[in-house]
Amino acid sequence: MTQPSKSELAILKVLWVEAPLSAREIQEKAGPQLDWSFSTTRTTLSRMVDKALLRPNTKHGVRVYTPVDSKARTLSGVMREFFGTVLEMKGPLPTAAFHDSKMLSEMEWLELDRLLNESGDDD
Repeated sequence: MTQPSKSELAILKVLWVEAPLSAREIQEKAGPQLDWSFSTTRTTLSRMVDKALLRPNTKHGVRVYTPVDSKARTLSGVMREFFGTVLEMKGPLPTAAFHDSKMLSEMEWLELDRLLNESGDDD
């Protein structure tokens, strides 16, 4: 799985809440945070499609985007990379610290915990 950059994560956060969205809608919601022009948003969306982070579709004649993977699956990949590369941790990973996150529902937290602590490596 290709890991999203910080700016790609900002776009994914918007889409996890409201997908599918058009490039214009994504720009309206994430653009101010990213301080980007619309053309930069469109370029980033195209790259995210190429990286298989987003799935494009057409709705009412407008191209819209949806995340390919769930929030928990994407976050587990980011966390595995951080824990493995930066902290050099192997084996079960701590997830209790994220249990009270406002970004994760109880179901998403349970999925994240499962993904981070299942045996084997799914990278």
